[in-house]
Amino acid sequence: MKLLAMVALLVTICSLEGALVRRQAEEPGQPDMTTMVSQYFQAMADYGKDLMEKAKASEIQTQARTYFENTHKQLTPLVKTAGAELMSFFSKWMNPEKAAPDAAK
Repeated sequence: MKLLAMVALLVTICSLEGALVRRQAEEPGQPDMTTMVSQYFQAMADYGKDLMEKAKASEIQTQARTYFENTHKQLTPLVKTAGAELMSFFSKWMNPEKAAPDAAK
């Protein structure tokens, strides 16, 4: 969720930076286009480095690990129960004579 927010923030900042570059290009007496482009790419590289540092943070990794552990704890009993019921179904299907007395009860 935080990663999605960071990506949305990056897109917003990039669009604002693009608008700023266009506005500066319209003003007379500004540096040439190559200087602006190099400044723009430098700003984008800085933003990318900041995002990578935030993405590498142990907080995100810890949250993901906790989520997967909780999911594993919740799904393990369900999978075991489903497997046991499936094996029971197949054993009844393969040996119908043994299943008949069970159905009579």
